[in-house]
Amino acid sequence: MKQIITIALIAFSQLVMAKSVVTEIKVEGQCGDCKERIEKALDVQGISFATWDVETKMLTIRYNDKKYSEDEIHKMISELGYSTDKLAANTDSQSKLPGCCQPKEPVKAGCEKKGCCKKKQ
Repeated sequence: MKQIITIALIAFSQLVMAKSVVTEIKVEGQCGDCKERIEKALDVQGISFATWDVETKMLTIRYNDKKYSEDEIHKMISELGYSTDKLAANTDSQSKLPGCCQPKEPVKAGCEKKGCCKKKQ
């Protein structure tokens, strides 16, 4: 019985120690439809807030760091067909986006930092 109580206390302490992280991620979308698509995809348990600004291209997101890592969030966005500042868009998903939501030029991960293939908008 003592072991069960100890395990329960450890499990409870892990839940209590989970913290809510707020971060900003640059997401290469184009329009209001992109905004809806991005925000809807991030409306999941463990993410309490996600809003993407069409003009600044910045996603502000609050998430439980025990449920998701920042890398997992970048992957979720990539799988939608959008590039982030750390991960290129999944090309299959990107090709399924409406024409207005696709980038004018494909952008490869890391190219924005080197300046070799800037998107024209």
